[in-house]
Amino acid sequence: MKKTIIFLWVLIGVTCIETYAQVSKDVIGSAFYASALRKIGYPIGAIRSSIYGRIYAAFEVDATGKVNNINVIYPLINKKVSHLLGFEAEIVSGLSKTPQLGNVSEGKYILPIAFVYKNIYYGEENYPTNRITEDYFSKEYQFLKEIQITARSDQYRMLRPYSSIPPMSRQIVEY
Repeated sequence: MKKTIIFLWVLIGVTCIETYAQVSKDVIGSAFYASALRKIGYPIGAIRSSIYGRIYAAFEVDATGKVNNINVIYPLINKKVSHLLGFEAEIVSGLSKTPQLGNVSEGKYILPIAFVYKNIYYGEENYPTNRITEDYFSKEYQFLKEIQITARSDQYRMLRPYSSIPPMSRQIVEY
């Protein structure tokens, strides 16, 4: 009888620990995605230029759970255009402000970010079609699920230099 009670007690304890580990991983993941969505904004330069696209950012989570070594790995854009559009600066700034994730999340990750542009003047919603090539797949990096950030062409209309009418939308891979 005592052995049965001890066995059940251990079984319940192990089950509770496994359930807690699964829940805590999900909570860490959802907290990261929610924070990334809040912290990464659609860059003003890209809105003014009617640019949209899917951008892949690589980063590392160290043993303390801090996000570091953030780089845009695809598409590669020359520095001058990158500075004018602002995608890379917005991603690096936003991901560096995410809360610490905990040592459970230690590793290297690739986060796809879809910048969706709604050009209301031309009546179109532009969802990015560009995808990362096979060259970027690596066993040391884990792919995360994509986050989506949306902007409308009537945002920052007063900042357009010559007209409040936005230009035709273009995908970022055209640069």
